[in-house]
Amino acid sequence: MPTEVSTFLLLTAALPVFLLMGTGAALRRLGILTPAGDTSMIGLAVNVTYPCFILQNVVGNTALRRPENVWIPFVCGVLFMLLGGLLAYAAAPIFRLREPATRRTFALACSIQNYGYLPIPVMSVLFPGGNWMGVLFVYSLGVELVLWTAGVWLMQPSAHGAFRKMFNPVVGSIIAGLLLNLIDWLPLLAPGAPAAWAIQTIQRASRLLGDCAVPLGLLLVGATLGDLVGRKGWLSDSRAAIGGIVMRLAILPLTMLGGMLLLPWASQDFRHVIAVQSAMPAAVFPMILARRYGGDEATAMRVIVVTTLVSLLTIPFAVKLALRVLANP
Repeated sequence: MPTEVSTFLLLTAALPVFLLMGTGAALRRLGILTPAGDTSMIGLAVNVTYPCFILQNVVGNTALRRPENVWIPFVCGVLFMLLGGLLAYAAAPIFRLREPATRRTFALACSIQNYGYLPIPVMSVLFPGGNWMGVLFVYSLGVELVLWTAGVWLMQPSAHGAFRKMFNPVVGSIIAGLLLNLIDWLPLLAPGAPAAWAIQTIQRASRLLGDCAVPLGLLLVGATLGDLVGRKGWLSDSRAAIGGIVMRLAILPLTMLGGMLLLPWASQDFRHVIAVQSAMPAAVFPMILARRYGGDEATAMRVIVVTTLVSLLTIPFAVKLALRVLANP
């Protein structure tokens, strides 16, 4: 693992991500990317392009044939999110967030970083050609399962039916990809093999769809953030914003890095994943859960928007620090 990465390279990796998000916000302002079309575009991203992107990076991934690249990322995805939520819940009163719904929402918003659309382009620049992407998706599987169980319960303890939503196309594609990765595809793809042309045709079509996943997702995230910033009085109460910066961009990243130091047998691919994941701002989805299950949507919004804006400045330095901390002996 590289312990020294130039600030210029990190900026080169991060700036296009924020430019795409800014483009999404601008398209919203211009009326090209309208709120009315969000449902269809989100459905396209979640149900089609992102699952295709997952499959193309999990199936045939040799790193995922090593057990430690499956169980360690999955367990860490579960534990880091649970621990992050507990720490944020305990710290909420320090930031004068004492109302039950506000405190619970703050805990959920801080506990989950943007683990997909933002870090993938950054990592693609820093670690080109690696197998880390499949490892990232296994880590994401742990996060997704906690989000749809403990996360929903935190927002509304009586919402038991929501747990069924954890079996969504993203989770299904990760699990299906891991199972398909157990197959030796080389004989099936050999020249002259009966099904080679059909498999390769499906692969090409899936890759074309998967290549749209991250750009489409970043445009949608940017449009959503543009909507949030455009709301009147979105930062009228700075308590959650300050708390989000402290917890999501400082305390919880250090907690993740400390946890990784207890796992000296973790692979380099997974260390790459956590080095970047720890620097990411809050994810957008907790605001949707807060809206749907009786949380404090304004609190989630402030954590998401402010940590995303501040992370533009902090990501290069946070990733540099993480790489040093997680460097292999």
